[in-house]
Amino acid sequence: MNRDQFPLNREFKNGFFYIAPGITYTLPYADYSTVLREDLNIAGFDTTVTYYVLPKAGNISYAFELGWYHSFENPRFFHYMDFGLAYRKFSGNSEFELLKEWDTGSSNQKAESSFELDQITGVIRIIRSQQLGKFTFFTFGPGLNFDYRINDNRNETPFFTYNQERDLWEIFNLQLHLQLGVGFRLTERLIFQPQLELPLLEILPAELHPVTRYEYGEHYPFLLSFRFMFLRKDLMNCNAPTFN
Repeated sequence: MNRDQFPLNREFKNGFFYIAPGITYTLPYADYSTVLREDLNIAGFDTTVTYYVLPKAGNISYAFELGWYHSFENPRFFHYMDFGLAYRKFSGNSEFELLKEWDTGSSNQKAESSFELDQITGVIRIIRSQQLGKFTFFTFGPGLNFDYRINDNRNETPFFTYNQERDLWEIFNLQLHLQLGVGFRLTERLIFQPQLELPLLEILPAELHPVTRYEYGEHYPFLLSFRFMFLRKDLMNCNAPTFN
């Protein structure tokens, strides 16, 4: 990389803090349906009752992350790593249908519901940089996020009452994600990086797909953050030769 770009020359220290406000969004991932009863007798007919959940596009919510980065003086594959603590809110919607079918016809009930999830997230990432121009660069790399759900607001459906007693997997979550971003050197001591975080794999629980579950429907979460990375001078090395 150009020595004037990240991961910096020797006149700067290898690490400092960053702040990253952002926005979150959820997209429909997978529908859900289940047969509740097959032997129910209504008006003399054998009746099948089926419950459907159709996830819908979510709402824009917000996030904020504070952390520390460390750049490597002689990078091989990854140029820097970062770790931080974040607050994230996700919200979404689902459509529900209760379908009753019998020999001579059918009937159905439909409703919509919404949810809001608030969580505290610990993150760690290892990032590679690719020079694009004199003051710009592309970044990418894997990361882990460990989520603790601190609040779970769900509107009840007319068909079921949501059980407030949550399983452990509904409170804690460990996930592998991919971070993609573009960096801009705004000033001598400030780098701006819009970044997109894409979930790849659910590790805890071991579901092998990165989704948020709500009433059995599944939603895919996105995070777009706007990171400000602050640089600090290393007064001991201001006149030292720069790294190649």
